[in-house]
Amino acid sequence: MTWRTIARQDGVLTAGTRSSKVLLGLPILAILLAAYIYPIAGTDPITTARFGGFVAGTLTTLLPFVGVLLGYGAVVTERESGALRLSLSLPNSRRDVVLGKFLGRAGLLVGALLVALAGAGALVVYPFGELVAERFLIFVLLTVVFTSIWCGLGLATSLVVSTRRRALVLAFTLVFLFAIVWDAVETALRLGLQSAGIIDGPLPAVVQFAIGLEPGHAFQRAVSGFVVPTGASGGPWYLSEWLALIILLLWSVGPLGLAYASFARRDIA
Repeated sequence: MTWRTIARQDGVLTAGTRSSKVLLGLPILAILLAAYIYPIAGTDPITTARFGGFVAGTLTTLLPFVGVLLGYGAVVTERESGALRLSLSLPNSRRDVVLGKFLGRAGLLVGALLVALAGAGALVVYPFGELVAERFLIFVLLTVVFTSIWCGLGLATSLVVSTRRRALVLAFTLVFLFAIVWDAVETALRLGLQSAGIIDGPLPAVVQFAIGLEPGHAFQRAVSGFVVPTGASGGPWYLSEWLALIILLLWSVGPLGLAYASFARRDIA
């Protein structure tokens, strides 16, 4: 048994639960609904490239919840039940378990998103929209990376704690901080500095860079720069879409890698 077998088995078991079906259905419904509305509510020209910017905000709010809920119980549930010790007694390493769980669950969500985005592209193009294939493909790839980040964060919480309840609390703390509080902090900071007369426009570039370290902001900056035809803006290099892409890649491997390093050293009681 290897990580491939674990990924296949975990994907089948996860997809078969009612809660997972609901979770996987949420982004599909949201993306298709956005694609249905976009030709009506969006501004001309209606293209699949501009649709990326239209739906990016929805994805930065929805995918964190779906990703962590799919991932947070992946390992810790088996640890609590004792199934993890049995699995590790087979020719499975801890790396096989982590990699298999990640690919099994992230693969489900990515598959659902690919189906939804294919349908969304058709809704945008037919009958009066335009297919901008290259930029739309880049948007799909960025969405896959963003999805893997949150599935990885959910799985990371499952690796660093010993109970399912603690994993859930930690996972929702991350979502609450990054997907909800972060924007409020940015708004409050801007209003506070404007009220104090320190700034009379956007936040200073250095502050924007610090705000942009959050995964959702990095995703939106990358989409704006790489996908939306008019989205690229000037400014210092550290606010570019290229650095946002590097930040996304670091988020996709960093937290899960650190969590695995901790998990690999821990005693599985």
